[in-house]
Amino acid sequence: MNKSNVSLRNRLLILQYEYGDAVIVSAVFCAFALMRSAAVIRLELDPVTGTQRVIGVVEYIRPAPVNPKFTVGRGLYYTYDVRLEDDTLISIDDEVGTPHLVGSAIPIERQHHKHGADTYRLLNG
Repeated sequence: MNKSNVSLRNRLLILQYEYGDAVIVSAVFCAFALMRSAAVIRLELDPVTGTQRVIGVVEYIRPAPVNPKFTVGRGLYYTYDVRLEDDTLISIDDEVGTPHLVGSAIPIERQHHKHGADTYRLLNG
């Protein structure tokens, strides 16, 4: 029988040295996946109960993300600060291909959720 002279502690240290980065990356990936699934579950528990079409005026535009290196998965888009008819200021994201000018009136859909929250999305057209 061939017996190794390396202790269990030393074997664990070698494994930690060899695979430590992979474990950290795996843990971060799993944490990110859990956060994303929690967001989906939260949306399923708070369904949209009603919608309303409102008009808003674009007050400010900023490209997002600010650093193009962070465009993985989504790409570039604009974030608009929009003033609604009831004087509420909201932020909405939209694609780069359909820019809206500052001062222009844009159609927005207000989505009222079961637990009282309102979300907004830009309507095309």
